[in-house]
Amino acid sequence: MGNLTDSFPAASSSNVLEIIQGSADGRSITVGSGAYTLENVTTYTNSTTSYQKIPGSLIAYTPPAEARSVLYKFDFKWHSIGSSGISHFYVDVDGTRITNSNKTFSENYSGNHVHTHGGRNDSIYWVFDLTVSSDNAANGEFSSWTSNKTIQTKFRRYNSIYGVAANYNRYYNGGNAAGNDAYTIPSLTIIALK
Repeated sequence: MGNLTDSFPAASSSNVLEIIQGSADGRSITVGSGAYTLENVTTYTNSTTSYQKIPGSLIAYTPPAEARSVLYKFDFKWHSIGSSGISHFYVDVDGTRITNSNKTFSENYSGNHVHTHGGRNDSIYWVFDLTVSSDNAANGEFSSWTSNKTIQTKFRRYNSIYGVAANYNRYYNGGNAAGNDAYTIPSLTIIALK
């Protein structure tokens, strides 16, 4: 049959410049562009009707000079509290909402019934374009990215009734609604590409 590499040869090059990836437990990661410390998540966070950061989602990052795009991806668990957990999320860069990153999630909506299931694992992501001629933060486009930009995910509940908690694992390790409520540690990924 021959060698595996005869059928599947290794790529001659890669467009990945660096990857930062880890659980938000306070760890430090060193790559070519510098050292980065992820946030340390130790509890879940209840939503309000105003946008707030999801703990574990924040990083201040400067890509390598030859980067043409940067992928930001935040993986987390959330759960409704009370009703169906209609909730809104977006990626923020240096205080500006990236408009097309807007997402609305819900566990289950069935009228006046309260249904709280096992929660959801979700991802929020954005690919920043660094090949443009001028900056447009609301579109996630930058012509020059030479110092740290703060990237984070923000969320809120739909209104005062539809509560949700981020980094939350409800009913864990139980045979009925008496299971434990616990926090879960999210993960963050940054990939710089040329």
